[in-house]
Amino acid sequence: MTEPADGAPDDAPDDAPAPGRTRRGAAGRTPDEIRALILDAAAECLVEGGFANGRLLSAIARRAGISRPTLYKYGGTVEDIREALVRREIAVFAEDLIPRLRTAAWTGDDLVDLLVFVVGYGRRHPLLQAALRDVPEIILPVFTVNAESTIRRISKLLQPLMQEHIDAGRVPPVDVSLLVDALFRVAVSLILVRGPLDLDDPETLRGYLDVALGAVADLRAQPVPG
Repeated sequence: MTEPADGAPDDAPDDAPAPGRTRRGAAGRTPDEIRALILDAAAECLVEGGFANGRLLSAIARRAGISRPTLYKYGGTVEDIREALVRREIAVFAEDLIPRLRTAAWTGDDLVDLLVFVVGYGRRHPLLQAALRDVPEIILPVFTVNAESTIRRISKLLQPLMQEHIDAGRVPPVDVSLLVDALFRVAVSLILVRGPLDLDDPETLRGYLDVALGAVADLRAQPVPG
């Protein structure tokens, strides 16, 4: 029987198990657990090449061990699932980043350390790299010409912590939104742009940032000719 195109639910029984899968599907799970199950399955499918799959919803349902109606009920459309994945991955990234920000000092070395972490995280992130491989026309605008919502989301997550540093005198008063915007642009360029240097190597990346940021600092420190 021909599988219906994604976008129209089939009439498979709800929570029908997928052959060969060990996941127990939606049975006994809360709505939040079902949504997490869907996102886990979606991430696996996308990493394996599902970004270019015209039957992505069907693949996700099979991987999660649930029916298409259950997928539509708790996951929504392909676009809904992708957006939910972006939100979840940003939240996971923030969980890893915030402890580093809490202990960071306002020094050039700590800024290099933070950028090494952020850039390395992006260059090694399996979902991001799969999207760049399969659908660059979809993912690149999210981080470039249509990055406003992503920058705002990150800024909102980091604003309270940065304000704590400012209030405690550990960081000079700065416009946090502007700082996040600037660092986002630097990090994204280092994640997305492939050049002659192997920036996947942490030490090469650290050396690159030391030289680049050091050159900028030296230029600012030089007196203006009279």
